Amino acid sequence: MQDVADHIDHLVQIAGAAHVGIGGDLDGITSTKGLDSVAVYPRLFAELIRRGYTDEQLKGIAGLNVLRVMREKPRRSLRGCRRKGRRRMRGSKK
Repeated sequence: MQDVADHIDHLVQIAGAAHVGIGGDLDGITSTKGLDSVAVYPRLFAELIRRGYTDEQLKGIAGLNVLRVMREKPRRSLRGCRRKGRRRMRGSKK
């Protein structure tokens, strides 16, 4: 668990807490000793709390950061396509 928290610390130092998120797809990953399923996330978040993460940072890491990007990215992509005169992808709606 300490290693996963260390990795999160490193990512936060590099990119900022608003750009870090975790997910539950652990299939095929063998380097997450102690983090075998989402059932142990409470222990991970307890460690992050111990390290001084704020409630807002924890909410973001837990999923709000990913949701924000998913909501924003399609709009940005569409604006970029329109400005550059790119054609729509096959099957996409106007």
